[in-house]
Amino acid sequence: MKALYGFLTLIVAFGFFAASPTFAAEKSIDQYFLDDVDYEHWAYNALERFLYADIIDGYAETEKYEEDGEEYEYTYVSIKPNNSITRAEFTKILVNAMNLREDGKGKTFSDVKPSSWYSEYVNIAGSHGIIQGKTADTFGPNDKITRVQMAVMIYRAFQPTIDFSASGKAFADVPQEHFAYEAVIKTAAKGIIKGKSNGFKPRDNATRAEAIVMIDRSLHLEPGTGEDQTAAMQTVDRNIKDEAAYSVQEDYEALKTLYRETTTGYHLAYSLDSLGLSDMIEEDREVAMEQIGEYTINPVSVNKQFAEVRVDGLEYKVSMTAPKMSLDMTVDLSGTASLKKSEDGKWKIYNVVFDEEVYGEDWTETIATEVN
Repeated sequence: MKALYGFLTLIVAFGFFAASPTFAAEKSIDQYFLDDVDYEHWAYNALERFLYADIIDGYAETEKYEEDGEEYEYTYVSIKPNNSITRAEFTKILVNAMNLREDGKGKTFSDVKPSSWYSEYVNIAGSHGIIQGKTADTFGPNDKITRVQMAVMIYRAFQPTIDFSASGKAFADVPQEHFAYEAVIKTAAKGIIKGKSNGFKPRDNATRAEAIVMIDRSLHLEPGTGEDQTAAMQTVDRNIKDEAAYSVQEDYEALKTLYRETTTGYHLAYSLDSLGLSDMIEEDREVAMEQIGEYTINPVSVNKQFAEVRVDGLEYKVSMTAPKMSLDMTVDLSGTASLKKSEDGKWKIYNVVFDEEVYGEDWTETIATEVN
């Protein structure tokens, strides 16, 4: 996906600013370059969404290469979608995705040490009744989670927010006397889980892709409120207006604050990364930007944790002058903003995508021609 990462990046990309060290981002943009999952992968949208929204981190890989006698390195992220996932790893993703906090004292497990990386997540999930353990006093954090264990945890986690009154398909390998029968048929009815060609395969180890997709489907079944819709739209509106104003003023400290307050994950990293290219400004150049008409903001979908907001009619007349060139053009920045609710309840943009028919065609070709 191609992101809308601010008017500044458009200018920077074609040489109106001199390059300089980047601002330190919470995570670098390299940590969002998804390497091992292509667009055709059945779980691509959910995997990208969880990576971009900082629900998962993936596995950072660094490679070095040599070119013209110089050594370079680049970083990319692997999701490893077909790998199995442990009970602790699944618990962490579920807690992060739902923005859960500890709700009273959870169950204590002898194999979950307070010093372990997963202790906090297990305690939080336990306090919400999501996990009950493999035995009376053990959780099995490093055991591979099975498909049926995953279904049970999701059912418990989302019962307060999803209507599970309907029953779905019964699977021959999950009979009525099975401990997870109710969880399986209820989550199947909502389309959260799906069987395989010859049953549900409850004892099979779940893959990382299956785990993320099941949580993602559940999150998109949680209804949002009118307040969620208003707050998400206000975040997008503030980001648009303030980014334009601060960009014209060349107030980079204000832009950094704006990005940290209204964006997260991929969009935050990209925005801060673009600002790093504008520390040192060439003297003999002028940039002006004037909004054309009025833009509209409308909700596409609003859930408890995720929202999509549509921006239409966001057009600017851009004038740029520099030694040996002058350029006037109209830029259409209409597109769709994707937002995730943060732990403190605030909506933040994690990705913005241009309309496909607008991005990368006439105006980028015009800039390249004029500059060259």
